[in-house]
Amino acid sequence: MQPAARIASLIELLAEVEASIAEQNAPADIIVGNFFRARRYAGSKDRRYISGKLYEIVRQRELLLWCAEQLKTEATARFMVLANLVQSEEDIAAYFKAEGPYMPEALSVSEEAQVGALGALDIAAAPERVRLNVPVWAIEGLRQRYGDNWQKAALALNQQAPVDLRLNILKSKSEPRESFHDRGVPLENTPLSPLGLRSQKNIALGSIDDYKRGFLEVQDEAAQLASLLVDAGPGMQVIDLCAGAGGKSLTVAAQMENKGQLYAFDTSARRLDACKKRVQRSAIRNIQVAKLPAEAADRAAVLAHLLGECDRVFVDVPCSGTGTWRRSPDQRWRQSAEEVRALGEVQTALLEEGASLVKAGGRLIYMTCSILHAENEAVVGRFLKNAGDWHLLDYRDVWAEAVGTDAPTSFSDIPQALQLSPEHHQTDGFFVTILQKA
Repeated sequence: MQPAARIASLIELLAEVEASIAEQNAPADIIVGNFFRARRYAGSKDRRYISGKLYEIVRQRELLLWCAEQLKTEATARFMVLANLVQSEEDIAAYFKAEGPYMPEALSVSEEAQVGALGALDIAAAPERVRLNVPVWAIEGLRQRYGDNWQKAALALNQQAPVDLRLNILKSKSEPRESFHDRGVPLENTPLSPLGLRSQKNIALGSIDDYKRGFLEVQDEAAQLASLLVDAGPGMQVIDLCAGAGGKSLTVAAQMENKGQLYAFDTSARRLDACKKRVQRSAIRNIQVAKLPAEAADRAAVLAHLLGECDRVFVDVPCSGTGTWRRSPDQRWRQSAEEVRALGEVQTALLEEGASLVKAGGRLIYMTCSILHAENEAVVGRFLKNAGDWHLLDYRDVWAEAVGTDAPTSFSDIPQALQLSPEHHQTDGFFVTILQKA
């Protein structure tokens, strides 16, 4: 593709992402994947440039919206691309002079004036939260978690995340680095997870045999650690109540050495279809994948035979996803303060449902990929206030047993709970609380 054609595609792709944000539809990574599947003519360098530019723009979206406000113009996808190019390119006019069916329209007189005005804007005068790409609704939660250091935390959440992989111990106990090194993608051990390998570069995993054969899975180090803290052993009966595409189910099942039974439940048939494919590729034989209804009464009927029967139940509840902003930067505009408060009711209900499935002496593990107190400590606090037969286990003690290394420092207000932080741990912002039934 010619450079101008790349810009035209970028504008088109960004328009789709902006529409999805406005309508609360598919996340950016799904849109990007569908976009390039429909455009097979785009080469690998084209895809890398266009998607890289897209995420660069999403990571400065608040600033670009501010620029539009200063210029008193609409923040269209085309304007946002122009504003980004003004900051990163010396001469952008050439992109808009090429003629052809796949080229962007020439700059209008008003757009030429905007380019000049954008170049003269004092970006340093933008509000701090705008420069850090933080929506208004999230400021209070960041301050509550990090205090006066919230700006550093916000900056870390706006960086691109590395690619983390998890070794499948059922298939390979070696480290398959050679196939990656041959492609110029060096892998390093993750600092905290004994199962993790990390690449600072994006990886075309579809071309790597070790991935296709199920030796490796894509999984952020934080999710690996949360799975290990389930501390499930061979022969146990375990439930993943919000399995999604099954990443944690696979990790936990491998720790169980394919012995015992793990139920992977979710309300989404699409996510469970992805889970089934991953189970098959990973040589897992002790997972039952099953769809749960959305209505409480119907769920109770499906789960009735498991009431009070399980050694471990882990609940990775629906949440704001604030801890995953590094890898899903568009997620920050898919929530509001009101929606986060509403999620609290869902999270509490799922925690209570999970508790009903745990047998005496068993454990309930509550997880989120959020850094917000309202979704983490507040939910656990409400549960413990009304649950007399439960007590907290210290994550450091479970870590010593399940991981076998020194546990990291937690940023949680509950000393026994683990709150991982992108700034300090270089992982997603996961929260894990381990409760034991008397």
